[in-house]
Amino acid sequence: MESRRKAEIDRFAELAHVGAEQAASAFTQLVGRTIRTEPPVVIQGDAMNVSAPSGKQDSEWTTGVFFEFDGCVDALVGILFPGAASEALVRCIVGIESGELSPPLIESALMEVGNILASHVASGIADTMKSRLLPSIPALAMENAEEALRSFIEDAGGRDAVRIESAISDETGDLRGRLVLVPTQLLWWSRDRPDCEEPDV
Repeated sequence: MESRRKAEIDRFAELAHVGAEQAASAFTQLVGRTIRTEPPVVIQGDAMNVSAPSGKQDSEWTTGVFFEFDGCVDALVGILFPGAASEALVRCIVGIESGELSPPLIESALMEVGNILASHVASGIADTMKSRLLPSIPALAMENAEEALRSFIEDAGGRDAVRIESAISDETGDLRGRLVLVPTQLLWWSRDRPDCEEPDV
């Protein structure tokens, strides 16, 4: 059983990487800078005791946008940005280089970016599985996003839920974030899910 579980997690990690690569491509077009993603990191165990996979360790992942996936994969996705990168991202999106940014403007920009990236993660996975996958209406955290994500994960998957994290960043690291995918049910191409093909990744 344990070997089967590991195989399922490995397959999900491969799908997560496909989704992250597609999201990075969309992010590149959105901000006009090359955005790359690192290979995914699988984190198992207590979701309250994990750290970011990126080489740049941020003490607080300030903002985040969270989704549930509806379709052939049962999973959550979180997109998190640390403080400085969050502001740089918003300024890049709205074209305001200096001055104060209003909270509604920040919220709107982050929601737009979150929707675009989550949609491309879903599209990459769905295309690979030759099926359908859509993100839910997003939930936005304007502060303490790491804590908000942990609560989101625990509510859906429990404290021991598996997390698959991919760091995304431009060359300078000014625009960086994390894509976090959390399967809430493994064996999603089992006999009770005839709409999904076992992925060939």
